[in-house]
Amino acid sequence: MTNISSLQSGRAAFAASAAVWSIVLVICTGALGQATTPHKSPPSGHQHKGIVAPRVSLAPRFTVGQTFRYEMEFETTTATSRSGIVSDPQGPSSSVVDWNATVRVEVLPTDPGTAGEIRLRTTYEKSTASIHSDSFDPAADETRAQYQNLEGKAIEFVLDAGGKVKSVSGLEGLVDDAKAAQSARQWVDQFSASAGAPAGGVVPGQAWSSEQPAKSLPLAGLVWRSDAQYLRNEPCHPPNPELPAGTGAAESAAGTQTKDICAVILTKLELARPKAVRDPTPEEFRKNGVQTAGKWTGSGQSLMYVSLATGLVVSVTQTGAEKMDVTLTPSRSASMRYAGTITSRSHVALVIDESQEE
Repeated sequence: MTNISSLQSGRAAFAASAAVWSIVLVICTGALGQATTPHKSPPSGHQHKGIVAPRVSLAPRFTVGQTFRYEMEFETTTATSRSGIVSDPQGPSSSVVDWNATVRVEVLPTDPGTAGEIRLRTTYEKSTASIHSDSFDPAADETRAQYQNLEGKAIEFVLDAGGKVKSVSGLEGLVDDAKAAQSARQWVDQFSASAGAPAGGVVPGQAWSSEQPAKSLPLAGLVWRSDAQYLRNEPCHPPNPELPAGTGAAESAAGTQTKDICAVILTKLELARPKAVRDPTPEEFRKNGVQTAGKWTGSGQSLMYVSLATGLVVSVTQTGAEKMDVTLTPSRSASMRYAGTITSRSHVALVIDESQEE
């Protein structure tokens, strides 16, 4: 979900990088995470009396010239402290970042000889952020500027035949911190891999799991473990529960929002340590003469609606929480301690599909 860079001065770059990569999760989530280990599917109403429901693929089915948009809302609350040779007694003990964006996605033609590849252009039509903290935050303006700098910018992705990102262009000037960009991409991969269905398609009631190394954390041996389940099929956009039943507005909402049927996927994510490690220091830290020790825990949940007709993610709601208490000890220097919590919630929704408009 995040890494140590978000607790240091580079967290603004990490935040903007995560904003860039988050759209990848939504665009190609159905095609990612194919290397999963399916669990035995529990009984479901779709499999009885010897009748087996047909398997469906949740991979997106793109068409050249297709255009659609997503509305994205993210909120991250951070409460951290630093002590040791690097301390910040005047820094914010708690801060909240709210980010809202509208992203247009276009499916572009690919070059000859690239069968199976997909080329996408994403344009941030709107990107605004607000920062709130309980004390002066010297990085607030930088964080806000990183998000707002996305507005009007276009980034192109090329996906290989398996749906994984092959190349990216257009990041120049948006994310200058290569380390933060790499960490943010890993952050996105953790949820996208957990959302990816097993190869060969799935049926309602089926469950699967996967593990991915938490490479961006300052402690070795940790993995993000996900458990996902295809719960059921239901209308992609249920009527707004806040509208009274039987009203004209509710009937209008139901009439325009329930035409498509979606697969409902629930994913639970947990940061785990499969086996004990003698030295929790990652190799990258060790090469730089830094020893690490401490604890880092995390969990999250994602509820995703994927269109059975198109494979596009229609909506996804996520929540997550992390708690860390890590000590970094450089050679011949006093130690540095980072401790705190990070909670997040997000909602992404497909709002316009111009390819289906009359």
